[in-house]
Amino acid sequence: MTSLSLNEAIEWRIPIWGPAVSSAFKRAVPFIPPNAKVLEIGYNTGMMSCHMAVQYGWHIVGYDITDSSRLKAEENARRYGLKGIIDFRLCSPNATLSIKGLYDAVFIKSVLYHISDKEIYRKWLDWLYSVLKDGGVIIAIENGKGGMLDRFYRKIIKRSRWANFLLFDRWTEKEFQQRFRKVDVRYFGRFSQFFTFLPKVCWLIRMLEDKFCPPSADNCFIASIIARK
Repeated sequence: MTSLSLNEAIEWRIPIWGPAVSSAFKRAVPFIPPNAKVLEIGYNTGMMSCHMAVQYGWHIVGYDITDSSRLKAEENARRYGLKGIIDFRLCSPNATLSIKGLYDAVFIKSVLYHISDKEIYRKWLDWLYSVLKDGGVIIAIENGKGGMLDRFYRKIIKRSRWANFLLFDRWTEKEFQQRFRKVDVRYFGRFSQFFTFLPKVCWLIRMLEDKFCPPSADNCFIASIIARK
């Protein structure tokens, strides 16, 4: 089985997403059994599923909405010697909340930020709770609401359709807290995310912002969420 680092699995803007995902795993792994059954929603290229299988020996069941994602994920699973070990499946967007099962953990990255309606967000959290075993863990890495610069960049420059959606903030954090027994959230990025093209500068700015103007629920680029049932 070929090794696969976390940075290789993240693929996207590693200087800012890497610390957030690494923090989540460090906090979650002690509560997840060695041969855990783990659900990933939105596996995309399958690299994170492969990393979890290689690094922790977890048995992964993944769901995504496109056949191209499934084919790429299965190709990556073969590349890392995981053919037949990870179960990559397809489902339609409207069928996700009908997925059944009981899992030791669920991993989602940049999934909930696509939701614009509060009632649908609540339904997603209720569903996530329902597919966890007692004591199970949600590992969620989500886009934060961010500050004025983030909102300007997303809305005016990138013209992102999700700029005004339910990005992580105090409201979404409270919704997690109302459902799960224990919720631990760490916040990443106030200004450092604008310098990911300069990894050393990004790291330095992140150290400075953590010390002098730390990110918060209402002003972070990424929320790294661990929620236990």
